[in-house]
Amino acid sequence: MEEFKEAMAALAGGVCVVTAVDSEGAPRGFAATSVTSVSMRPPMLLVCQSKSSGSYPVFANCEHLTVNVLAADQHELAGLFSTPGADRFTGTGFVPGPEGTPVHPDALASVECRLRETVDAGDHSVLMAEVLSVRTCPGEPLIYHDRRYQRLSQD
Repeated sequence: MEEFKEAMAALAGGVCVVTAVDSEGAPRGFAATSVTSVSMRPPMLLVCQSKSSGSYPVFANCEHLTVNVLAADQHELAGLFSTPGADRFTGTGFVPGPEGTPVHPDALASVECRLRETVDAGDHSVLMAEVLSVRTCPGEPLIYHDRRYQRLSQD
């Protein structure tokens, strides 16, 4: 198992904050690097979430979610959304998007989606979501590699 963890630490990934609202309308979110496009027709993406996450029941049953692709200068936001029990939304700049899910105006991209399916995958679930709307901004992405946040190198 340690060798597998080392192998996955070698795989660089973009950092996202995935958001939704719970049944009482409170914002919920988590940091994710396991996000990828699945289909262009219809446009779909997937997000992997640990079943041990405190927000897992919200995301497994939500109607809508947003994937906010973080910019290189948003590493503190990524850390906050990776910290269990942290107050993740107070003073962080999120605003409600068209579907009511939290959208960060400084993210490189915000992709609002409708959850289509949750697929069991060991200790994680794969959230399959259909894209409803997309907003993008220019900038450099935040990368997670070798267990730390990094920027792209401009060689």
